[in-house]
Amino acid sequence: MAHFWTLEAFLPGMIERNHGHVVALSSMCGVLGLPNVVPYCASKFAVRGMMESLYEELRVNDTAANKSQVKFTTVYPIMVNTGLVKNPRNRIPQLLDLQSPERVASKIVKAMRRNYREISIPTPLLTLDRISRLLPYKFIQQVKDFIDTGLDPDDGCDTSASK
Repeated sequence: MAHFWTLEAFLPGMIERNHGHVVALSSMCGVLGLPNVVPYCASKFAVRGMMESLYEELRVNDTAANKSQVKFTTVYPIMVNTGLVKNPRNRIPQLLDLQSPERVASKIVKAMRRNYREISIPTPLLTLDRISRLLPYKFIQQVKDFIDTGLDPDDGCDTSASK
């Protein structure tokens, strides 16, 4: 809800001035669902949908004489070392290492300055997700099972739907 209320307060002024940049922090949990964090995933999918919809709304309302200069960037980090998750499960830490908040912040600022619509942290995750959606679902499930990245219900962060 914080994203919504913040946008409600600031986006009209940005549109009126035809200038501004909205950066929303989602998560890779807003790109692919994970067990044991169902409500969290749902809220992050909502951020993704809201940002895509806002971008499209401004884009279709553009005219040749008045192209919107309000920019949108959605950020999808996988795991940030904030203390929220105590023991993330990860079979291949070289691929999906725990990111420092400073590194994530630096990548967000860089993405905003370059007007990227979306970024994942680490970078290749969104591309891998898009490619994976072209492959058979059963194969993708096997890859997910092999990589075994996620949270266990006893990690102190259990927000699963099965409670």
